[in-house]
Amino acid sequence: MPPSDFFALLVYLGLLLTICIYVPVKMVAKFRRIRKSRTHLTCRICGFRFLRRDAEGTCPHCQSRN
Repeated sequence: MPPSDFFALLVYLGLLLTICIYVPVKMVAKFRRIRKSRTHLTCRICGFRFLRRDAEGTCPHCQSRN
């Protein structure tokens, strides 16, 4: 195997390894962000951040419905 083929193979393997690591990490981050957005809310009136405990998402700080 000539050196030029070896270095080309090395570059292709590096790209493949990067893709095999990058894509699953980005997918997991996206799913975690979606799950977090269902439970973590920010009040539209006062800006207080809180966890949703009821179906309506009532702010514990100013009692407004979000």
